[in-house]
Amino acid sequence: MARVVNHYPHAGSSTPDAQPWDNWLLREAAEPDGTFRSDHGPFTHWKRTLRTEASNDGSTSAIETIDFRLASPLWRPILTPIIKRYLRRPMATPAPWWAPPDRLDERSAFALSLLAIATLAAAYLGTLLSQTITFVADEFEADRGTQGLVTGVTRVGALLALVIVARADKVGRRRMLLAAGTGATLFAIGTALAPTIWVFAGTQTLSRGLSTGFAILIGVNAAEESPAGSRAWVTSVLALCAGLGSGMVLWLVPIADAGTRSWRWLYVVAVGVLPVLWFLRNRITETRRFERLQQGLSAAKAPVTAAMRKRFVMLATVGFALSMFSAPSSNFQNEYLRDERGFSGARISLFSTIVSTPIGIGVAIAGPLADRRGRRLVGAVGVLGGVGFGVLRYGFGGPLMWFAGVLTTVIGAATIPALGVYGPELFPTSRRGMANGLLTCVSVVGSVLGLWFVGEMTQRWSFGRVFAWLAVVPLLSIAVIARYPKTAQRALEELNPEDA
Repeated sequence: MARVVNHYPHAGSSTPDAQPWDNWLLREAAEPDGTFRSDHGPFTHWKRTLRTEASNDGSTSAIETIDFRLASPLWRPILTPIIKRYLRRPMATPAPWWAPPDRLDERSAFALSLLAIATLAAAYLGTLLSQTITFVADEFEADRGTQGLVTGVTRVGALLALVIVARADKVGRRRMLLAAGTGATLFAIGTALAPTIWVFAGTQTLSRGLSTGFAILIGVNAAEESPAGSRAWVTSVLALCAGLGSGMVLWLVPIADAGTRSWRWLYVVAVGVLPVLWFLRNRITETRRFERLQQGLSAAKAPVTAAMRKRFVMLATVGFALSMFSAPSSNFQNEYLRDERGFSGARISLFSTIVSTPIGIGVAIAGPLADRRGRRLVGAVGVLGGVGFGVLRYGFGGPLMWFAGVLTTVIGAATIPALGVYGPELFPTSRRGMANGLLTCVSVVGSVLGLWFVGEMTQRWSFGRVFAWLAVVPLLSIAVIARYPKTAQRALEELNPEDA
């Protein structure tokens, strides 16, 4: 239990508020004994007590004591000092920049903290292939064309993800989330034993398919548990956790460069995900909106309407276009750095860490902006900057390559909370999983085409020239983004009347 004690001398400073608080952090309710408890906020326990105390000189001072416990398992040691620091300030102080636009309740905070842990695991599993394929190709003597084919084949695993999320619409998010995470981890561990590049491709197809389903269900859970005004903010928080999970792979990349077979150790490390899943198994629950579906309070199987089809086509078009550029941009980075820039494994790790770490800046700015100002402008800027500087990263060496890499990450990161939240928002509960699974499959088709295109064309042209031509596709998608519906500050039931 954390405690904050504030002293307010009557002279020279304001006394604490003797009325219940109602701010960005929580809404209080008064108790008969004069204390205050949390009526709505991210706490499992909250008690605020006010008393006066006389001094020897005859003056009196007010003492405010706050005892609280955040509803955030595992993250509590990190978050508690931040909240304590805020509670020592006068309550007239504006909400800090990192605060959610819409207040979280206990259930939302608890669910978000668990989903953040799950996101770390999903991101680690989902990043392994792109960061190790160049080392795998060295062991099995595969050229760039084969690399593009292997990474393209593994995208077929999205069909498995589709099965997972479609099943989640029937039996629940929790059960399938845990099943997908466990399967993805076991197949990732099995990849460490692959005797050929095609066995590697097979195990990674299964692992990536399941980890994709795992990630989709994390996003669906987050949308279904988040307050209406903070869905993009929640998406940005999960994106930061995903960046940390991916960063764990980057930290280990130098190990892959230690020997021809050393890349296998990065897959062995995936065994650490199993205790995480066991922790989640005993704590994660069904989302409140799926519970409403089970109780018959929303449509058991909402009919597919013209509005749903229009929304799907718009989201699928943009997802296809962005994936066609982003997938090869990510997967061929290490190959480009090794072959065209002569980087060692350690230098690749350094480059990836430096250019990837600032993702937090873009996400932290874009998340609240997308909730407060709307998604479309933020998303369009993210696409324009991310693609433009992505081309420069592959077109030039030296300091410009590093600078462009950082800007690609920072500006491109805006698309994560601004556009990533649309998929869970624009479909009813009974079809949310399936719709997002189908959107992922369309994006996978785009990524496969992009990987094939870059893998083949870079055997004739330079990386910079290939990516310059490829950039036309995502830039054209900005016109579609401009036609997206406005979803900020609107409840899922308002966006999807079938669930009302």
